[in-house]
Amino acid sequence: MAVRYVLEKNILSKDDEGDFIAQVVDRRTFTEKDIAEEIAGRNIGISKPEALAMLEALAEIVKDRLGEGYSVNTQLVHFHHTIPGVYREGEFPSEAVVRVTPSKQVAEKMKEVRLSHVEPSLRMGINHIDDVFSGTANDVITAGGSVKVFGFNIKIAAGEPADESVCVEFVAPDKTYRVPATGVVVNKPSQLIVVAPGSMVDGEKVTLRITTRYSSNGGKLLKAPRTVTFKKTLRVVNS
Repeated sequence: MAVRYVLEKNILSKDDEGDFIAQVVDRRTFTEKDIAEEIAGRNIGISKPEALAMLEALAEIVKDRLGEGYSVNTQLVHFHHTIPGVYREGEFPSEAVVRVTPSKQVAEKMKEVRLSHVEPSLRMGINHIDDVFSGTANDVITAGGSVKVFGFNIKIAAGEPADESVCVEFVAPDKTYRVPATGVVVNKPSQLIVVAPGSMVDGEKVTLRITTRYSSNGGKLLKAPRTVTFKKTLRVVNS
């Protein structure tokens, strides 16, 4: 599949009105669970639980060695420490940071990626969802907790008078939990932060749906709302 992108005006370039930057609009996320499932599907004698256990062990080993000051090289990335900042005589740094560099194999694979341009005003999508309380992505939703939604053209815009169909919804099999436009904490074309309804039931399966009239076409609203639904089902947990 191609990596889709839109061209947006570069707001940092004041002298050139024709200056644009490319923004990726479909950051599909492949999680450790997805990796484990694919490993199990390759019939190499490793089950999904075994693959998950191996990935978890790998993560723990890498974190431990980094914490001991080692650099870590893998087939995918290279981890190494750097010390940021500028210090005057008598001053000393107090912490190091980890830099991550793609391996040569990954760099070569990137040359195979195809790019596909799409028109920003005609596209709308949800890339991934982060649950702030649990720190997980595309997996669980904490009832009553903050949820970060990343995508493109997802800003909640209801117009005047307000279109009541514009909202964020958590859709369960037998019930829909609605967050109105006024309940959106952060409201940007590429990111929303909403508070998940506290009345959602632990263990419930929901999908996230956004309805809006927002358009990137010069601030003009769409004549009719459009809706996008996140492809993955999310599981509700209580904090």
